[in-house]
Amino acid sequence: VSHWVGPCRLGCLFNHGDQIVAVNDLQPQDVEEAYFFISRSTRKEVKLTICRIPHSDIFHVEGCSC
Repeated sequence: VSHWVGPCRLGCLFNHGDQIVAVNDLQPQDVEEAYFFISRSTRKEVKLTICRIPHSDIFHVEGCSC
């Protein structure tokens, strides 16, 4: 993850350098495939599996309360 300005209601979900390794237990080969898996999901929720660098900086959403 290199940029996050998601909706304030979701909060500050991602940190600098996070790697999305799976979307709904499917492993995308690239960013476009990850977007495809998310956009084609028929579920109300999408499960992301993320590999996080310890102590990395948070992407703060405008108006967050962190």
